[in-house]
Amino acid sequence: MILRMLRLGVLVFGLTLILLSSGFIYKNMPVEPLDFIIEKFDTIPKELIDYGEVPVFMENLRFNHNNISFFIEESCDEDRKSAMISAFEIFKNDIGTISFYESFDNSSDIKVSCSNESIKTGNKIFKAGEGGPSRVINTSNFKIIEQGTINLYRKSRCDAPVVELHEISHVFGFDHSLNPKSILHNVSDCDQKITPDMSELIRTLYSIEPLPDAVLKNLTAVKRKRYVDFNLTVLNEGLVDITNISLTIISGDTELEKLFLDDLKVGQGRTIKMSNLRLPFLTKIDSLEFFIDYENSLEELDEDNNYVKMNLAQ
Repeated sequence: MILRMLRLGVLVFGLTLILLSSGFIYKNMPVEPLDFIIEKFDTIPKELIDYGEVPVFMENLRFNHNNISFFIEESCDEDRKSAMISAFEIFKNDIGTISFYESFDNSSDIKVSCSNESIKTGNKIFKAGEGGPSRVINTSNFKIIEQGTINLYRKSRCDAPVVELHEISHVFGFDHSLNPKSILHNVSDCDQKITPDMSELIRTLYSIEPLPDAVLKNLTAVKRKRYVDFNLTVLNEGLVDITNISLTIISGDTELEKLFLDDLKVGQGRTIKMSNLRLPFLTKIDSLEFFIDYENSLEELDEDNNYVKMNLAQ
């Protein structure tokens, strides 16, 4: 009796060992490239704004908010500080979409400094100031200004703050204009103004609601029998950060996996690497579908780039 039980135990142990070994071998079989066809993978940046003839040095450049803070350093005397504040007020009134407020934080959206340098740019021509974005986040659709800087070198000879308006315009991405009546002309004149096409462009660009935009890119995959390994990149190509998003993988009506992702800051990406995603047993698998925000709970700039379908070769 004892001998029979020992034999039975050895047999059970042997069968268990064989099954475990088979499972290990099955899961670790040599990987073959997965043949697949991407049915939907919409990641082409869309044309957002028609710039026409408006001179800009970078398209789709903007702050991700409309109420812009500015900080004026102590190096600016009262006259130049007053002219700078007046320029912000004129810019706000002419554009209508943008507003400004003074901050006493050095990390404000626009930082203004002053000096008495004389920087010669040509025959009897001196540079009165410099301005432009100093920190920019690049995404496919937008170039997001994190901070702009303005440096004023000489006191303006005009009653109107034309130099200050010129430099603010550079912060917002405008380049020099050949129009001598435009505030963007590279030689200052006291009668220069913000032109209507500048105002219209800013109003159009800043009418776009500052939302996030999750994008799926760079899908690669391999499979062995009923297992799939894949790499997939998730990017935030929007204007603000993304919180509480997930990647859901669907086959037919079956949810195979749901991965909760960390927050994604603007311009940030994360590559998801997954091994041994198990496909349903005894079920024909024609495709895998990958969804960001499957429940559609996240409001985004573009909902068409959250999904990719991969048709599997069986």
